[in-house]
Amino acid sequence: MEALVWSSNHKLELCDCEEPQITAADEVKIRIEMTGVCGTDLAVITGKEEGAPDIIRGHEAVGTVVEIGSSVDRVKVGDRVVIDPNQSCGECYFCLKNQPHLCMGIDGMGMPIAGLNRNGTFTFFYSTAQTFAHRIPDHMSWETGVLIEPLACVLHNFKEAGVSADDKVLILGSGPMGILCQMVSKSIAALTVATEINPYRLAFAREISDFAMTPSQFTEATVHEICSGHKFDLIIDTVGTQLEFAERWIERGGRIVPFGINAKYRYTFSPTKFAQQAIKIIAAGEYRHMFEEALRFAAETPELKKLVTRKVKLNQHEAAINELIGYELDTLKPVGSETVKTVFVP
Repeated sequence: MEALVWSSNHKLELCDCEEPQITAADEVKIRIEMTGVCGTDLAVITGKEEGAPDIIRGHEAVGTVVEIGSSVDRVKVGDRVVIDPNQSCGECYFCLKNQPHLCMGIDGMGMPIAGLNRNGTFTFFYSTAQTFAHRIPDHMSWETGVLIEPLACVLHNFKEAGVSADDKVLILGSGPMGILCQMVSKSIAALTVATEINPYRLAFAREISDFAMTPSQFTEATVHEICSGHKFDLIIDTVGTQLEFAERWIERGGRIVPFGINAKYRYTFSPTKFAQQAIKIIAAGEYRHMFEEALRFAAETPELKKLVTRKVKLNQHEAAINELIGYELDTLKPVGSETVKTVFVP
């Protein structure tokens, strides 16, 4: 079967790979119907994160169960499911503390994660233990379903940050995770404001948030006007490089959530200032028991499907990736981008 593999040449390449099979009684085999391109995939492709070589990338996926092991009782053949790529072991120190999002695996070498250190979903078929395949309603679109895994990440971060109905929230960046943050914030918080430099995504954000603008439009007067003389109670950096900006606009007693991925980014701050002003930095990690909540939110928010703005075949991945990162990987020539969420449809 065709699959997009992160090669030892540090490139995403279309390869012919062996089709996965059921190897245990509790496993299911899933035909991939749709799989999303995540910011972590882009971080690896652009050199901001390391990627394990010879691994099929992809971890945000929905599909149809086509085969089940002898002991499977959670799903049946024909069920539509969303995949949980984080295969916590249930036995390590962290799992036993009810912190499966920090799982180190049975061997202590880290949690198996689809598309990261085990074969993922940028392909036609995928197999996993039934625990990591969640049924989605028959009426739910694939486009909505494919957003459940990233939505679980967003909901986990909001829960860890303790977002309340009184909060004024600023979300930095209006990519897929930023837009999801805006949708969740609108359902909870008093005020939702977003930033974005891409005109297409900025227009998209303006349909969701109370205010959306470019970072250059932020001034003391503007912020004080929209925040009634104050700054923001919660700032979420979905870009991964904006903590200086966040520090400038956070209110005393506020919370800053680093959410975007860029391993090369470094940020220097004054602990004394944060201590004196009671500013908290909240790093939430992966989602923790959030799939059911994400499924409920998605079922109540069918407009989620509007975030899927581009569907491409696996053999069109180069043009799709170039559009998402805004330039050609080979030539560095700028590329216009008019998409929020791009997905592969095998």
